[in-house]
Amino acid sequence: MRVTVLYRDLSLDIPKLPATEEKPVAHASPPVVDSRQDTSHCDSVIEVLGRLGHDAFKVNATIDWLKGLHQGQYELVFNLCDDGFRCRSELEPHVSAVMDVFDIPYTGAGYLSLGMCLDKHLTKKLMEAHGIRTPKYQLFERVDEKLKKSLSFPLIVKPCREDASIGIERDSVVYDEAALRKKIGAVIGKLKQPALVEEYIDGREINVGIIGDGEKVVLPLSEIIFDGLPEHLDRICCYEAKWIEESVEFRKTPPKCPAVVDNKLRNKLVKIALRAYGIMRCRDYGRIDFRIDGEGVPYILEVNPNPDISEDAGLANMARAAGMSYADLIGYIVNSACDRHGMYPGM
Repeated sequence: MRVTVLYRDLSLDIPKLPATEEKPVAHASPPVVDSRQDTSHCDSVIEVLGRLGHDAFKVNATIDWLKGLHQGQYELVFNLCDDGFRCRSELEPHVSAVMDVFDIPYTGAGYLSLGMCLDKHLTKKLMEAHGIRTPKYQLFERVDEKLKKSLSFPLIVKPCREDASIGIERDSVVYDEAALRKKIGAVIGKLKQPALVEEYIDGREINVGIIGDGEKVVLPLSEIIFDGLPEHLDRICCYEAKWIEESVEFRKTPPKCPAVVDNKLRNKLVKIALRAYGIMRCRDYGRIDFRIDGEGVPYILEVNPNPDISEDAGLANMARAAGMSYADLIGYIVNSACDRHGMYPGM
């Protein structure tokens, strides 16, 4: 099968500014060199697809690609364009939408799933509507909005419509009103979107990986270990912890997979994760992030369709813990997408 691996070269999104001009923040990730700009995972996927017998090549998701989309001959697109489009996270769902318009089969979540999950406020409302616990929250569109009496400090302040921990920083957990207002103002002012404020749950953070569409497989659970963090840093998976390899947060928050959990907690997490995966219309692969409070109660933080599938990323590690090779994981995703589209991977 001819497989087009669609990706986005983040290094091309970093604005080239004159020395005298202040750098804008806007919707983009910070203009720093971090591991998100490494496109080697794209080459890894192509190499694996080749070993699986497919004719694979990569295409950078640019305006030129978009303009020529109707002229292309695509059997299947392996969609790795999971960081937005044109330096804007909120355009990530639109990449899937235009492929739907041209009836191009692709892997991973569709427009609706990506759009719903990207809006953290909407995700939380949907979880609540289905009786699934999520930390208490409030959406702020202005700095001076009154804080709900039901919310208690400490709180964590996040951008409402970002991905990959963009906008979650070392000072995102706040302990008083003054710090809260300052952080809300920073999110609204810099990222040009509402701020989502949640009660901060200081507990375990466990990720549940799921693969498949019709028939779903839950991978071994993974836990982010915060024990090595210095005491002055809050136990959160901030931008530095995910992407800045030289940072103390990155070095001191290793994942542990399989996570050490008792059967009761594991069964509870799996049941909730499968429900959330279905509610948010994820498909082929996804990851649901939980916090566990001191009483052992799980709260959904986020639902992540099309999570990072780099060879050293969380989902691939979960797959390895299940006895799957990286090639097995990529092949499973391709097969899942082909089944959905009524295609045969070997055709």
